Amino acid sequence: MNSRINKLTLATLLIFIFQTVGGFSQSVQLTFDQVDTAEVDSVFTDYTIETPGCAVGVTHQGGLIFSKGYGMANLDYGIPIEPNSRFMIASISKQFAAAALLMMEQEGLLDLDENLKTYIPELPDFETPITARNVIHHTSGLRDLFSLLALKDVGLDNTTGPDATLELISNQTKLNFEPNSRYLYSNSGYFLMSVLVPNLTGMSLREYTNKHFFEPLGMEDTHFHDDTGMIVSNRAESYRSTSNGVGRFYRDNLDRVGARGLFITIEDFAKWDANFLDNRSNLKDFRKKMLKLGVFNDGDEQDYAAGIRVSDYRKLDTFGHGGNYMGFRTSYMHFTDYELGVIVFCNRSNISPASHAREVADIFLKDAFMELFEEYTGTYQNDLFRTEFDVIEEEGKLYLIRGLGEKDEMVWQEDDEFEAGSRTVTFERNGDQIESMKLRSSRTANITFERKN
Repeated sequence: MNSRINKLTLATLLIFIFQTVGGFSQSVQLTFDQVDTAEVDSVFTDYTIETPGCAVGVTHQGGLIFSKGYGMANLDYGIPIEPNSRFMIASISKQFAAAALLMMEQEGLLDLDENLKTYIPELPDFETPITARNVIHHTSGLRDLFSLLALKDVGLDNTTGPDATLELISNQTKLNFEPNSRYLYSNSGYFLMSVLVPNLTGMSLREYTNKHFFEPLGMEDTHFHDDTGMIVSNRAESYRSTSNGVGRFYRDNLDRVGARGLFITIEDFAKWDANFLDNRSNLKDFRKKMLKLGVFNDGDEQDYAAGIRVSDYRKLDTFGHGGNYMGFRTSYMHFTDYELGVIVFCNRSNISPASHAREVADIFLKDAFMELFEEYTGTYQNDLFRTEFDVIEEEGKLYLIRGLGEKDEMVWQEDDEFEAGSRTVTFERNGDQIESMKLRSSRTANITFERKN
């Protein structure tokens, strides 16, 4: 398998980042030159020359510091996965389509808050109009096109083209709910972006994103695949698990783009990730606009931006997205405190790329997680039950230990709350200092353990 480790990784990278965690300021120093790439390899040991697999990339401050392929892009011809293998990245494609709408708004071609029927006449007159902003943030209430296709008993290898798909969506005269009253993921809205762009620009979504994003960023191996007859070099095939091993997914009619359909490599995606730090696209204020969260009618803010979910992982702020279509499984997460991105593209249906991305992040951010969780470590005691629990940190992870045989990893949920096996652990503070923890399980609640040290 081809491996590439940038010189940036081989030199010492020191990052001093001042952040607020649990109410106090601390600095975290990371040294990426000490990252053992064999640890990354160990995450992907299941993917060999006999199986599909994954391409992996890690970025930092706009540079690709690690990239490698594991497993095979094409089993028929024995072609391995490499950092320049092209994957169809499923729903991660959505942020690229959303960027096109923001670009049209900048050009004065699109009002994000105008009735979408103004731009797509085929749509019905809904009781409450839907807008481009609604479809960006999944608040339109549109019935999902893949659920509708399933009701028609149309499989993934169907030949339902864009015209028939638009007709299917337009035949739905009712919405799931009042627009912008709630969130419900809808591929229909993102498919409509591939209709909206040519209606307003005279260019296909593929041509428009090439002009304003891919060409300025030098992303030569990236395109929206709106022509099923097009040859795609270095293409990773899509596989599924079967009772006899691995079988290939037949390619569907991928010219229905917007909700998915983007082909890209790890190397090109690293350039897209870098654009969040140093904008070279034609869209001004790229990062600010792409990460702007939607707001519901009642004023509450959601966690979904322009085809990007804004979240957190183990107390660190992140943004990113996942993808799942046919045999393609993809994940992207960017840690904003460190400007470190993790990209995982896989071509087998029973792979969890999000789990792999988190495992890779755990390796590269090990020192940061150790620093974040050190404040929770210690011995906690309940005198009534005469019971003690130890909270320890190992390799950037927290564990709850009782006696000799009970050891559960503590998975961070929010604030000072963790899940540990069947228990919920909530730490309590006196000012900035942790002074106790409360345990909760299915039949007990609020059992307090005081910190001894």
